Amino acid sequence: MDKINVLLLTISILLLWVNQGNSLECYACQNQDSNKDKCIKTSVQCEGHMDMCMTEVKWGLPPYWVPYGERQHYVTKYCATSEHCLKERKRHLPYCKRDWYDDWKCVECCHGDLCNYYVTLKGNQNQAVTVTLLLSLISSFTITRFYF
Repeated sequence: MDKINVLLLTISILLLWVNQGNSLECYACQNQDSNKDKCIKTSVQCEGHMDMCMTEVKWGLPPYWVPYGERQHYVTKYCATSEHCLKERKRHLPYCKRDWYDDWKCVECCHGDLCNYYVTLKGNQNQAVTVTLLLSLISSFTITRFYF
């Protein structure tokens, strides 16, 4: 091997090493039934043009028969471009209701190494309970104040 070939090989290896060191790292899994095991233990180095970690969370019937039609979560995580992730998030936003009785799909996007660790599987049930409690207290106060 002559000196030019050795120099080109060295530069190529150096560029690959530098490029790999700057790439984003995301958790990766596909259609897992929870955010455990594979979804938080498997990570991948993203390709250079992919600058976001993307998480899809689906709630729905499985592709096979189950008694009582029980729904379950499906978690998918992978690398994506900002354009793709934000487009998918916007597309699924009207269906991201997180209701237990209906099928839905939500997309979450984030920047930063391993930023897609956490996943929101359910809606905020505490908020609904708090609002109901607050409304019932106001109603009872109003009724007692004006009628007694």
